[in-house]
Amino acid sequence: MVKMIIVPLTSYGVLEYLDALRDLLVDSLKRTGVKVEAYVWSEVLKPPVKCFNWERKQYLARCVIDHVRSYLQLAGVNEDSIVIGIGYLDGYEEGLNFVFGEAVPGNSTALVFTRRLRQEYYGFQPDFNLYFNRLVKEVVHEVGHLLGLNHCSNQGCVMSFSNSVVEVDAKSRFFCKECARRIRELNI
Repeated sequence: MVKMIIVPLTSYGVLEYLDALRDLLVDSLKRTGVKVEAYVWSEVLKPPVKCFNWERKQYLARCVIDHVRSYLQLAGVNEDSIVIGIGYLDGYEEGLNFVFGEAVPGNSTALVFTRRLRQEYYGFQPDFNLYFNRLVKEVVHEVGHLLGLNHCSNQGCVMSFSNSVVEVDAKSRFFCKECARRIRELNI
């Protein structure tokens, strides 16, 4: 049984989606044969200012991941639980202009930064369905990394690498047969 906790990092652009997101995340993983329990953390856990790069106007992903995991450990969350933080933020890692998400399998924690998933970021009109589909795909993708998967060469697989929203849009929210098999093998 895989236990997951979804932690909102902002209220704007996140809270209204969390229950539906949790349900689709569980559905995507159940299709692989893995049993999942997923919970939504009851409070917003804002990232600390020390993680914000004022020159870039972005959050350093690894810093936020460490903050989220440390906070939840202090709150008594089991170290075996997978944690995924989601926030209407822009994030980066050293050497990269931005990241949609980042996973650190060693501490079972991942993040998804949603700001660049929204149409408004690119100057277009808001599109709730498109944003939500992108959000689900990126969350499932990062959870896939936490479950032991690497990027997949199958462009339709949720584990394919996405460097733009066009690439996010091109993939599905599901694992390809090979990735689903690997998840079962790694998590049984």
